[in-house]
Amino acid sequence: MTWHLDPEAIHRYARGAAPPALAASAEAHLMGCAACRDGLTSFVDTRRAETIWHEVVDRVDAPRRSGPERLLTRLGVGEATARLVAATPTLRGPWLLAVAGVLALAASAAQVDERFLRMFLVIAPLGPLAGVAVAFAGGLDPTREIGLAAPYSGLRLLLIRTAAVLAVTVPIVAAAGFALPGANWPAGWLLPTAGLTCAALALTARVPPVVAVGVVASAWVLVTAPAAVAGHLDVAFGAGAQLCWLAVAVLGGAWLALTRHTVTTKLGRSA
Repeated sequence: MTWHLDPEAIHRYARGAAPPALAASAEAHLMGCAACRDGLTSFVDTRRAETIWHEVVDRVDAPRRSGPERLLTRLGVGEATARLVAATPTLRGPWLLAVAGVLALAASAAQVDERFLRMFLVIAPLGPLAGVAVAFAGGLDPTREIGLAAPYSGLRLLLIRTAAVLAVTVPIVAAAGFALPGANWPAGWLLPTAGLTCAALALTARVPPVVAVGVVASAWVLVTAPAAVAGHLDVAFGAGAQLCWLAVAVLGGAWLALTRHTVTTKLGRSA
């Protein structure tokens, strides 16, 4: 080194009072000058530096676990799996409140007009489906790359997050359904939800999860919305339709198992 930082510059840098140009120059110089680094130690509050360092280590190496993560670990779920589930975007408060709000409005409207009751049945399966889509939307999940890099197959990651979304959104839809008028509100949306979800998961062998959900949800709305408006609920919710949805769920699950290697590759490429 042909030059060194003067004591005043070192003091200003240590206090954080150096202008940006001087701070950048000092940092570059300190990286290669042991003498100036030794001179810097006399101006540094070592206790404060140690406190900051310990806080950084605690945050990086042992971050605080969220409430859902702690609950999952208490239920016996592994720490790594619990962290992946807790990071799912659709398990966060704003998303759940939005889903609950939409369903609450639909249930309230159904109190006024029976036509809205029919439309509630069309909307109900879309809540869990939308949750699955958002759970794999790259722009909404800051941990997407980390999740895909975890030592899990793509299929396992897909099933873990889908199960977590359904475990939270289905009870919300059910609670909204109990607010519908009449004691015999149609609970027949459960099997359609299962069938639609399995169909969307099966399509992930060909297209990304968000696209698969979009295709299935669009087909559902195009078929059921006109039938609901016309009062023909049996098309999607009758006894025969329920058997069809059960078959779709079983076949979708079987196809997903057969194409599990393709799903793993597809999810990795869409990262």
